[in-house]
Amino acid sequence: MPTENDSLTGELTDFIGSVVYEGLPANVVQRAKEAVIDGIGVMLSGYSADCTQLIRRHIGGLGLTGKSTVVGQAGGLPAEYAALANGVSGHALDFDDTQISSLPDRVYGLLTHPTTPVLSAALPVADEVGASGRDLLTAFCTGVEVACKVAEAIKPHHYQNGFHSTGTIGIFGAAAAAAKLYGLNSEQVRHALGIAASKSAGIRVAFGTMTKPYHAGAAAQGGVVAAQLAGLGYKTDPDALDGPWGYFQVAGGGVDSEAIQGKLGNPYSLVDPGVSIKPYPCGSLSHPSMDALLDLIREHDIQAESVESMRLGTTSNVLAALRYPEPANELEAKFSIPFCLAILVLEKKGGIEQFTDETVLRPDVREMMSRVTPYLHDGLEALGFQRIRSVVEVTLRDGTVLTKEASSSRGTPERPMTREELAEKFHDCARGLLSEATEKRVLETIYGLDGVGQVTELTALLKG
Repeated sequence: MPTENDSLTGELTDFIGSVVYEGLPANVVQRAKEAVIDGIGVMLSGYSADCTQLIRRHIGGLGLTGKSTVVGQAGGLPAEYAALANGVSGHALDFDDTQISSLPDRVYGLLTHPTTPVLSAALPVADEVGASGRDLLTAFCTGVEVACKVAEAIKPHHYQNGFHSTGTIGIFGAAAAAAKLYGLNSEQVRHALGIAASKSAGIRVAFGTMTKPYHAGAAAQGGVVAAQLAGLGYKTDPDALDGPWGYFQVAGGGVDSEAIQGKLGNPYSLVDPGVSIKPYPCGSLSHPSMDALLDLIREHDIQAESVESMRLGTTSNVLAALRYPEPANELEAKFSIPFCLAILVLEKKGGIEQFTDETVLRPDVREMMSRVTPYLHDGLEALGFQRIRSVVEVTLRDGTVLTKEASSSRGTPERPMTREELAEKFHDCARGLLSEATEKRVLETIYGLDGVGQVTELTALLKG
């Protein structure tokens, strides 16, 4: 896609302006609808989380009102504050989807959580401007594509050095979606991306704390504000992502330009290489191991009292991220190999109800965790980091040793969730906030979103 100066900022700008609903492939639209269902579901699931409640308390103290919906809550807020609240709730349980990379040098083969920052920005702005369902889908597809391609392009150094890409890169997708819905012109879109580059933030030391979900909320809010400011005429360097002082160099130590040039929408990352919908509300790096252990439990009818010990062999990048051997709460448990394996043996599932502070501190859980030993597997390490690889080994009290290797999990493009499985996850997420009748209407409305005259028909169902 040619631009006036061949900058990546310019190419992203041109793409954002070029996307129209009629040009979106049917499989991209379908995948976007599924992502919206999952995204709204995880916002509902995170509504009661402590971090979300504190954010709502903070916003409530500001005395603000507006047209935009906070998912799960009556009333309305200005779009940027609804985006903040929705983004925090959407990432609160670490249950939101993850982007897949097919590039061999990309860490874990996972790049960012694409839906939460983008959808958390797009829904409130769509409410504010009276957008149609097609407008929302177009903005969402645009924003996710921008975020995913920026995540593909930036050097792996970005994540390896400690940046949390959901916050740092999610803001570009949020800005793109908001700019699309606000109808910004090309110059304004360009400056919105530049403003977003200066607002980009999030560091991985926050994993296992309330601040990790704040990164997603701040990205959504920052993207909306960047678009709002640009729409008013606020300016920055027109090529803020490029050059020696631009975003890619400063934040990532460089860029793979070919990941963006000619690749935006060709194909859409939503479908190729795809996005994974999470089966468990915890860090994605644990999911293949959890699936493998569940398979062993079901295949061999493993009972908790029969387990002598468990070993998990994996790679150094997984061990570094899943860094809590003795988690003190559910936030830390989401990044704890011993907890994620122990709870499966004890309860045969790892859903929302398993990841609570009370469960983490239960004596039987602590005792089972003590039987789990993670270790660096040299053979898997030598294969590289483009996939999440592990070997689960369960030793039973009778001396039997059961082993299973894993490199993928349910919900990935290789093993996608069925429509029924997605509906089941949505039901688990919405429990206690929406009636089953309302859940059904929400799903029907989203699957038929391209025929919805105003997004408020959807958001009116989400107020709890």
